[in-house]
Amino acid sequence: MSITTQPLTDEHLDDAIRFLRSANPFAEHTWGWETGRFLDWRWGGNILREPGFFARNGTVIRRSNEIAALVIAEGGAEDHCILTSTENADLVDFGLTWLLDKRGARPSIFLPSDEATWLHEVLAAHGFEKGDVAEMGWGFDVTQLGDLPTVPEAFIIDTVHGASDYPEIARCLEGAFGGEADRVAVLESLARNPGYRGDLNIVARASGGRIAAYCRGTVDAHSGVGSIDPVATHPDFQGNGLGRAVVLTCFAAQARLGGREIYIGSGPEGSAGSRLYSKLNPISKITYSAWSRSPA
Repeated sequence: MSITTQPLTDEHLDDAIRFLRSANPFAEHTWGWETGRFLDWRWGGNILREPGFFARNGTVIRRSNEIAALVIAEGGAEDHCILTSTENADLVDFGLTWLLDKRGARPSIFLPSDEATWLHEVLAAHGFEKGDVAEMGWGFDVTQLGDLPTVPEAFIIDTVHGASDYPEIARCLEGAFGGEADRVAVLESLARNPGYRGDLNIVARASGGRIAAYCRGTVDAHSGVGSIDPVATHPDFQGNGLGRAVVLTCFAAQARLGGREIYIGSGPEGSAGSRLYSKLNPISKITYSAWSRSPA
């Protein structure tokens, strides 16, 4: 049975999306990836800053001409994952051996779920060692939502009104996360994502026209799996329950579109995101630790 590797160009995009759908929610539980995150990665900011980024940092592994795995370096540097649709240690071993040979002396880092012990065995066999928890994934059952929360009268919860809202969303994101990225261009690019839904882009509008909080959701009706990323409240408006309100409103919209399992990533315990999401009745909490190895 032949196994081949190919750059993840747009020529393979439809096949890759079908593969990710078939891998939901396994890929989410294992690496924190699902279809919506993959699509956002294709249309995200790295594409704008570095043309050709998607193909350079993604690889298709085919077995008998069918996609069997995807190798992805989300940040375009050291961090990698090997997405499969089942617990297939031999396939991960093939992908890892290929990747390490390709990268030579350059370091690689993996952030698998701490629950994926079968995967840890493969990494350990190649000399990788487990480090600290780097990320968390919070899972929610959106079929069991209660009433939506109320917000102070100075705010309304709404969907994004298209490109006219992008400058204010960019201002909200800059206030929450810092940085000087051209976030308007990124928002325009993400809106070209074939899975984009305007009704899953939720804002809290303040009097005077400012956008005080924002979140963007995805959902794959085939599997019922979706995600929300980012979640942001501008510092001027924190403490009003707006982050909770936009997230729960997005959950309700995802449920109407066939969503069942929705995931949100955060930093480790104690981070601002983890404090918020722990209060939203999660059904699961997955930790992802960094695996690396010392230079030869």
